[in-house]
Amino acid sequence: MAPPGQDGSLNEQIYQLVGFWLEAMIYGGYTVLFIAAIVVSLRNRKDGLAFSMIFFLSQIAMFIMITIYTFINLYRGIRAYAQNVVGPNPVNYYHDFSQWDNFSFGIIVTLLVWHADALVIYRCFVIWGHNFWVILFPVILLLFSFVVNCITLTSFKHPAAVPAAVAGAFIQMVYPINLAQNITTTSLIAYRIWSQHYKARESGLFKVAAGMNLLTVVRIIIESALIFTVQQLILLILLELDHPAQVILHATLVPSMGLVFVLMTLRTHFARTDTEGRWTGGRSTGHHTTGQRPGNSSVAVVTTRTVTEDMPMHVIDSKVPSDNGPYDVIFENSKGQRV
Repeated sequence: MAPPGQDGSLNEQIYQLVGFWLEAMIYGGYTVLFIAAIVVSLRNRKDGLAFSMIFFLSQIAMFIMITIYTFINLYRGIRAYAQNVVGPNPVNYYHDFSQWDNFSFGIIVTLLVWHADALVIYRCFVIWGHNFWVILFPVILLLFSFVVNCITLTSFKHPAAVPAAVAGAFIQMVYPINLAQNITTTSLIAYRIWSQHYKARESGLFKVAAGMNLLTVVRIIIESALIFTVQQLILLILLELDHPAQVILHATLVPSMGLVFVLMTLRTHFARTDTEGRWTGGRSTGHHTTGQRPGNSSVAVVTTRTVTEDMPMHVIDSKVPSDNGPYDVIFENSKGQRV
């Protein structure tokens, strides 16, 4: 059973080659950024700054899966274009899901989407103070995604097991579910951080020396998530048009998912470092100045030293390690009460 839009035409053959080239280019850039993100995370852990073991191990797991995916993609290209295993056209090989590499290709894509969704849901859960009700809808969407993708993969591997009409209906659900999941969790995370920013303004919180504006964090999250969102939206449009150009985005989707998470890690780090440099006269020391806390003021405890507003103050403890990752924001007033 050939996926929708893949008709074996000359256009599809061209799109497959373009997709292969783009995937290799993105994977190369992703590899460099992944190494940089790992170095930054380990340095944060060594310095006692915010470090999430779950987030750290998840990035490594994603990199391993994406690397396997890339090598399988290379193997598929050789089998299709050089060896022409399934004739008459090279791309007919990609339609044959009885081949182990084609089916494993689909499994890795699905596992990566589930992994990324679960990681973002966990992040949302932590940011919302371990509130299960907040993540109820995203968890339902994830379970729905399990069902839809399992049926879709079964229809590819065993076409006779799933009626064509049923398989087509479930394939049509894949991208809308991914879009709904991504938009929901990103919105929940962004809203939570923005609401903390608003609380800070209303409570008279000030900007901490070497801190980072919370709205900067919101912007980083939204902009990074847009990579996956835009890809899914374009894929949905191409699917509805039954256009073979889908294969270009299929190839680039996997390394792009890894790119989203390493970009969040690196952009947050560089934004914080840039702010530290401004507060220390152009050089980043990585440490806060110690001093007395003003008696009538509010201060912020932020595991990434991510605080906002207008005047420099001192963090209660800038060296508190946390497994809550780069977005766990906690505010306290001068009496030590959380706000």
